[in-house]
Amino acid sequence: MAHRTLPMANITIALSGRLMQELVQAAREADTTEAELAHKAIECLVQAHRGPGIPRFARRLGPLALAEDDPSAA
Repeated sequence: MAHRTLPMANITIALSGRLMQELVQAAREADTTEAELAHKAIECLVQAHRGPGIPRFARRLGPLALAEDDPSAA
């Protein structure tokens, strides 16, 4: 089955002045546009939503360290 490309869609969002200023600054520092930065952020959010979730029992454990990060594991 051939992959069909969907047409681009536009959305409008409202941001606080502070958040918009931070977005402008982040885009300037990344040498990109605010729209491209927002697009990348939404892609990351959607990808994370599709990914495996954290099991309910593990949520209260907090972040787990890798053995290589723990000097006492050597």
